[in-house]
Amino acid sequence: MIFLGSMFCADIMSVTCTPTDINNITRIELSNGEYDDLRVTKNVTEELKATIPQEWDFDTIFHAKFNGHTGAGNVNWTFDTVSYLIVKRKKIGEFKWITLEAHKVQTVKDFNIKNIDITATPNCEYQYAVVPIIDGIEGFYFTANVHVKTRTLLIADRNEIWNTYITDNYLDNTSVVPQQTITTMYDKYPTIIRNTEANYEDIVVNAQFYPMDEEGCEIITDDDQQRINYNNSAKFFLRNGNTKILKGIDGNIWLVYVTTPPSDTAIDDYRNRKITFTCTEVGDINSEKDLFEAGLITATEEWWNR
Repeated sequence: MIFLGSMFCADIMSVTCTPTDINNITRIELSNGEYDDLRVTKNVTEELKATIPQEWDFDTIFHAKFNGHTGAGNVNWTFDTVSYLIVKRKKIGEFKWITLEAHKVQTVKDFNIKNIDITATPNCEYQYAVVPIIDGIEGFYFTANVHVKTRTLLIADRNEIWNTYITDNYLDNTSVVPQQTITTMYDKYPTIIRNTEANYEDIVVNAQFYPMDEEGCEIITDDDQQRINYNNSAKFFLRNGNTKILKGIDGNIWLVYVTTPPSDTAIDDYRNRKITFTCTEVGDINSEKDLFEAGLITATEEWWNR
């Protein structure tokens, strides 16, 4: 393409300068030319500049610079050199990483990783990293920062996630430290006997579970059968015997087991139902061992950070 005075000229070999709307692009081919740079982004509102941006963001699809190869990603490793991809996270400002997943790489499709991390603490900022394992050694960390937020009470296990806006969020908790007080005949003060290292919390939860409309904006209370089925499903989930994660709106989080079966009581009206249950803390939310045994992360012991 060339400019001649006020005239803009081009031929069939030129790249179009007019925005083109083509859906579901799955293949791009360049041929019969010399190319210095090719960048593809999903951000259609990005300002066009003479200098091509070098930074990667969530809208970047690929960026090929043709520096002796046709690689167009933001990593410096290939399918032939990577044996595993591991996913880690840590809180901003801390140094301890938790390994969430370890994916064995056998085909190109194994690079396509998608999962939900339900173990993160609300109202915390994390750094997530994807790390290649090359010849048994960790490669360069490719990271992104994520600020975790929630507006609901959430309780989840390895199979299901339940949440609700309708809660007092008190999450009243009692510390349990088993011990015994022995008063002897001639001593002014008692003797405290503690023969266990047990030190955990019991948490009381009050919440209401209602189905939502198709837009997810309004709760459904007038359809009794739908309301009853949803409420029963929530209670069945609470007593299914799986270890769970409990998260409050304010950032409280525990690894728990439901130890008091849920009670379902009416408040003023038979449709206004409150479910109350007690959870007992059974592990450390930041322990890879405890999270793995609960089925909440998939990384096995060989990938845990000691």
